[in-house]
Amino acid sequence: MKFVVVVFDGLRPDQLAEKVTPNLCAFAKLGLVLGDHTASFPSETRVSSAALATGSHAGRHGIVANKFFANGAAIDGASLPALLSLGSRQGGVMTSVAIGEVLAKHGKTMLAIGSQSQGSWGLSNWGNWQTGGPAYWVHDAQRFGSNPIIRGIASRFPELPTAEQPALQTIKRVVDGFLSYVTSEVVPELTLLWLSEPDISYHMFGLVHPSARHVLSKVDQEFGRILDWWEGTRRSDRVQLIAASDHGHAIIGKNVCVADYLGKAGFKVADTLEAGADVVVKPQRAVNLWVRDQDLGLLGEIHDCLSAAPWYGVGFSRTMAGEIPRIVGTLPHSAVMFEHARSPDLSFVLGDCAATDPDCNPEAVFYDGSYPLGVGMHGGLTSYELSALGIFAGDWFRQGTLTTPTGIVDLAPTILTGLGLPIPVTVQGRLIEEALLSCEGMPSDHVEDVSVSVSNSVRSAKVRRDSYGGHLYLKGTDYQWFRSLGNGDQSTVHTR
Repeated sequence: MKFVVVVFDGLRPDQLAEKVTPNLCAFAKLGLVLGDHTASFPSETRVSSAALATGSHAGRHGIVANKFFANGAAIDGASLPALLSLGSRQGGVMTSVAIGEVLAKHGKTMLAIGSQSQGSWGLSNWGNWQTGGPAYWVHDAQRFGSNPIIRGIASRFPELPTAEQPALQTIKRVVDGFLSYVTSEVVPELTLLWLSEPDISYHMFGLVHPSARHVLSKVDQEFGRILDWWEGTRRSDRVQLIAASDHGHAIIGKNVCVADYLGKAGFKVADTLEAGADVVVKPQRAVNLWVRDQDLGLLGEIHDCLSAAPWYGVGFSRTMAGEIPRIVGTLPHSAVMFEHARSPDLSFVLGDCAATDPDCNPEAVFYDGSYPLGVGMHGGLTSYELSALGIFAGDWFRQGTLTTPTGIVDLAPTILTGLGLPIPVTVQGRLIEEALLSCEGMPSDHVEDVSVSVSNSVRSAKVRRDSYGGHLYLKGTDYQWFRSLGNGDQSTVHTR
């Protein structure tokens, strides 16, 4: 048995439509749709790359954000050299064992071709590219791969446009590289193809803009080429095909600047904690903060300042004994599988715009960054950002729709089981047993609501979580805001 995994960066499953994505829709009818499939937190690409590779959440694999602060320095996870400053090519960058490492150890082949950032590419096939496996980052195969077959294939293609947006030639190159390899070589035990669209287009145009829909149709056409190949080989090689995404998208409704807000409140914000700085801020949808000397008093003051803002959603701080958060008024990092030595001292998710404008688009969220209003964004805890694509097909899987909770961390243990390889002890996901043809009709475990809440006099926030088979799945966040009407009454606004 062999596996081919195709990742569509940022694709929310509800964006599939017969007129736009006929190939993905046809594939969904042919295979098994994971109907309750979610991302890890933060719902960012580098975090998701590590989650897919290791079957574990940020609190275990250690890639706690796209951009974070570690060892006294800023780490931009888009850069593979920056990530390597956390450890080495052999280990320490991630603190969980990756599926590429397991395959290499057991003499199995992993083909990895991606058009995402070099950092995400390196994380997603960690342990494979370092050991000479056939790995190809389409923007620079010579620098980030040592496999002679891949270098030979890459040398036949013309140079790609720099920072292409939308990335149509770039995603085509991923599929060209894959088809070139499997035409001349034995199909590997595992293939991982990562397409950087439609994420780039969603960030440019939004999810429903005609230009974004056009790009999504082009992505679907590229998947159609993979589907045609699969139809011709799946029976002879027992190839199982998986279509997946790393996260979904919400819509930017309002922009904020957390660093400016703290600066105006009298806190010294800087890029490092040297020269008397109070705090380092790394914002996006989830805003991460590291404070000087992990000073608890300073942390409390900063949190009190932030939590008074209308755009503050729900906060998280370091987990103390008894699963207690270090900062009153927050939830512990462990509540969202986020507790790691590299985790920020304080993290909070920017809220939904309906908190201040109940008539706005329910998908609209606050955001701190450079993208404009109205385009797609992710990283937070809304159901839109956590929603991820998952479709399985092949003779190992049954057909239909799966209603049990599943997540991106479940892919690695499921694939390893199918390949007959051991599952590392660092894996937090599970074998999706109910997806297997041999288990069709088996009774499902009970899904338990294990949501957690935190509240004060201004608002309450509930992080919705499901537990299935002893595994946690994040489902979204509900807010309840209390507003004084000036006559002693209060009104509430519920958002998701």
